[in-house]
Amino acid sequence: MVRVKQRYILVQIRCNNVPADEPVYISSTLLYHQIMGYVEQCYGVFGCASMLKLNVIYFNAKTHLCIVQARHGPHRFITSVLPLMLEAGKQPARFRTLYVGATLKQCQKFIVKYQQRYINKTIGDCRGALQKKMLIEDVTNMQKLQ
Repeated sequence: MVRVKQRYILVQIRCNNVPADEPVYISSTLLYHQIMGYVEQCYGVFGCASMLKLNVIYFNAKTHLCIVQARHGPHRFITSVLPLMLEAGKQPARFRTLYVGATLKQCQKFIVKYQQRYINKTIGDCRGALQKKMLIEDVTNMQKLQ
């Protein structure tokens, strides 16, 4: 019996019309269909057939981070298509691949380091302890896409 390997792709989605510190809300089904559309456009039916286990499992609206789960092998189709994607929903956007990991735990470690750098960079703009606390809660909030 052969074990099915997964890859977790950490992606940063930056909308061009929204400032970097504003939250962005994107539905998982819309993101899934956009990725599938671009894979079909670039790799045809073979690319779509290999994306059976594609899943968007995490999104943080504040830091614009998203984790996409795919099978090992076809994950290369996704990583090659993401820089070509120009829209997130109906908004113009850029997609950056930050990390590709074999386990979700490794992706979460990378996210913790990334969020810590983000907090250290933006906490100087906050005024007062309450605003700093709200920033830390927004950044560290982990939620699934709807």
